[in-house]
Amino acid sequence: MRTIELILSGLTILIAFQRIFGKIDSRRTNALMLLVLGLAGIAQLVFEGFRWQLWPLFAADLLLAAGLIRDSGANKRRQIGLGVFSLLLAAISLAGGWLLPIPDPFPITGPYQVGTTIFPLVDDSRTEIYGPDANAPREIMVQVWYPTESTDGTVQAPVMSDIDAAGPKIAEFFGLPSFALSHLKYVHGNAYLDAPAAEGGGKFPLLVFSHGWSGFKEQNIYQVEELASQGYVVVGIDHTYGAIMTVFPDGRQMPQDAAALPKGVSQEEYDQASNRLVRQWAGDIGFVLDELARRDAVEEDWALSGRLDFDKIGIFGHSTGGGATAEFCSTDSRCKAALMMDLWIEPVSDEVVSGGLNQPFLLMHSAEWADQEAHKNNFLRVGELINASDGEVTEFRIAGTTHHDFTSTPLLTPLASRIGLKGPIPAERGLALINTYTVAFFDQILLGKDEGLLLPESAPFEEAQFGIRP
Repeated sequence: MRTIELILSGLTILIAFQRIFGKIDSRRTNALMLLVLGLAGIAQLVFEGFRWQLWPLFAADLLLAAGLIRDSGANKRRQIGLGVFSLLLAAISLAGGWLLPIPDPFPITGPYQVGTTIFPLVDDSRTEIYGPDANAPREIMVQVWYPTESTDGTVQAPVMSDIDAAGPKIAEFFGLPSFALSHLKYVHGNAYLDAPAAEGGGKFPLLVFSHGWSGFKEQNIYQVEELASQGYVVVGIDHTYGAIMTVFPDGRQMPQDAAALPKGVSQEEYDQASNRLVRQWAGDIGFVLDELARRDAVEEDWALSGRLDFDKIGIFGHSTGGGATAEFCSTDSRCKAALMMDLWIEPVSDEVVSGGLNQPFLLMHSAEWADQEAHKNNFLRVGELINASDGEVTEFRIAGTTHHDFTSTPLLTPLASRIGLKGPIPAERGLALINTYTVAFFDQILLGKDEGLLLPESAPFEEAQFGIRP
C-alpha cells in the first residue's frame, strides 16, 4: 500500500483498539483523535487518490468518527463492538491493497532514463477490415519509448494511458469484476512524457513491438522500458480491433472485434480469418516504419528527428504479435532481427512457414506452450519454420512459465500463480530473464555485441532450457 494509506490504516487500527481497551470519557482525547483521523483521510484523497480497495477503510473511519463525536462513554459495549467491526473493515482493506497493489515500475538497468510519446497514425492506403465502417482508413495508436537524459519539467507517464477505458475490458478478460483494475490509473512507469531525446547526435537502433490478441501496446512495458534504457527506440502498436481497447485522442473508443477470430465456424474459415488478422498486423508494422521514416526526414520538431537508424531494425512480438512478426519479416528486408515470444504460428501464411526467415531470430517459449498437448500443432509448425529458415535461430523454453508470463500480468497480484495468471517462477525473476535475453539478442544482432549469453553453456538463468527439440 502507499505511504498515506498505510498511515491511515495504522491510525484506524490504533483508534479502534482505543475504543475497545481504552478509556472513552475524555472529550479532548476524542477531539484530537477525530482531527488526526480526518486530516489523514483528507491527505490520502488529495495526495494519493481514492481506489476501491479503500472503501472498507473509509467506512471504518466514518464509524469511528461517529463514535468519537457521540462520545457514548456510558455504553462501553457499543464502543467495543464499533472498535471490533472497524478492525475487521481495516483488515479487509489491507488485504485488498495487498492482493491488488499499486506496483512500482519494474526496474530498468541501462545507462539512460526513458522518455515516451503517444500519437495516432492514419494509413490512407489501407481500408479498415474490422469494425463498423469497412470503408474507413486504417487507424492505429502507437507509443514510442526512447533514451533520454533530461526529465526536467516532465512528468512520469502512466503505465497505461487509457486504463479508464481499457481497464474494465482487461478485468473482464481475466474473469475479474469490471472495477478490479481501476486502481492501475495510479501506476506509473519509468518513462517521462515527451522528454527530450538523449543528446549526442548518434542514431538509435529501432525496434517495433506487436502485442498479442486481446493485448495492448503497453502490455510488455517492463521490456520496452528496459530496451529504451539500453539505447533503443521502441515503438508499441495498438492493433485496432485486435487490441483489447484502442482509444484515440478525440475520445473514440474502439474495442476488440471478436469477429476477427470467429467462433462456431469451420477450421478452414477460422484459419483464413486468423491469417487475415496477422497479415493486417504485419501491415501495421510496415506502415509504422514508413511513417517513422517520413517523420525522421521532414519533421524537425519531432523529438527523434534524425535520430533513428533505419539500418538497424528489429521486430518483436508476443503470441499473435509473434505471428505478425514472422509474417512481416518474411517479406520485408528492413527487418534485421526478430524475437518471438510464445509465437502463435498457426495463422502465419503457409508460404512463410515453408519458406522460412532469412534474418536471425530468437524464440522464447513458455513451458505451457511448449509442453501442453493443446499447443502441440503450434509447436510442431514452429519447428517447420526453423527447418526452412536460413537465418541463425536460437530457441529455448522457460521453465515455470505460462503464456501470460511474457506480459506484465505477473506484477498484478502476489497471487497471480495461484489464480492462473502466471506460472510458478517468481515474477521478478521471470521478467528479468526475458529482459536479459531480449537485450542480449538485439545487442548481438543489431550492434555486434556478443557476450555469449545466447549459448546454452553460458545461460545465466537455469530456467532457460535449450535443446528442447529432438
